[in-house]
Amino acid sequence: MNPRPAERCQQSLARWRSALEADLLARRAAVPGRRPHLRRRKGRIAVVTDSSSSLPVDRGTQEVLLGPVGTNIISVPIPVMIGDQIYPETSPDLDRDLPMALAVGSPVRTSRPSPGRLMQAYQALQAQGYAGVVSIHLSAKLSGTVEAARLAAGQLDFPVTVIDSGQAGLGLGHAVIDAAITAQLGGSPASVAEAATRSAEQAESLFVLPNLDQLRRGGRINAMSTLIGGLLWVKPLLQLVEGEIHPVERPRTMPRALERLQDRVAQQAHGMTAPRLAVHGFGNQAQALELAEALGPLSASPIPVVDLPPVLAAHLGLGALAVSLNPELPGTR
Repeated sequence: MNPRPAERCQQSLARWRSALEADLLARRAAVPGRRPHLRRRKGRIAVVTDSSSSLPVDRGTQEVLLGPVGTNIISVPIPVMIGDQIYPETSPDLDRDLPMALAVGSPVRTSRPSPGRLMQAYQALQAQGYAGVVSIHLSAKLSGTVEAARLAAGQLDFPVTVIDSGQAGLGLGHAVIDAAITAQLGGSPASVAEAATRSAEQAESLFVLPNLDQLRRGGRINAMSTLIGGLLWVKPLLQLVEGEIHPVERPRTMPRALERLQDRVAQQAHGMTAPRLAVHGFGNQAQALELAEALGPLSASPIPVVDLPPVLAAHLGLGALAVSLNPELPGTR
């Protein structure tokens, strides 16, 4: 019996996590005078991000589920509002309610985390003995999370470097992972921030939507683009450009849109050193798995197939498909 789509998505995540762990151990072993499992105790740098990064988290504890790679990462949830109900954390309730709300057109909004919530994360890491934090977040042109992080950092006598990734999804998530690995290898705050910035700046994020309605409701794309899309019955192909959502093409059918998405991803992958791909979907796991299989030969590492986090699904809607590409973190694999 073939595994169900949900099981296959979990299997893709397991392969991806295993590859990340193997890469981390290989890099540790390559550091002169350092044994593979030796952990640095002094001068450690932690990495903070937000739930738009698509990194897997425990729904109860919000712990990042990346094994050894995630030991110095904290993900702060971005609140989602359905009608008058606020969901401050990722939870099974939000997983259940959000698809239903999107399907029936209920109002869905998002908000930035409060500076106080981010400050709590920074203070917790300081209490754990970390020497500093690099805080990497969703594009400032899409969310106020970067601003909230800077406000929180400015109130602490503790070094926090805040980075506007200009990205979302695993385009951001892989930049966070690169920063975390650099920190675990003994990197300074400057080198950790540089690793994240390099990965995010060279990342590409493309996505296909059944329609632009949800983006319009959330104010993430202008009304004229929505009007044009509705009149032409298009399935828009969009891309993050300098942190903003820009239309790339306007295919009229979903099969054509997916074909053009694959073509664009192939073009960008061929121009990138050892690209790492990821596929996101929402309410369409089987379709996301098919896309990942088609793109497999382009990726230098296993492709995780993940649901869009609620903060992104709230704006992209049901049936969205997205692909992110990040270059390989420099160094020995």
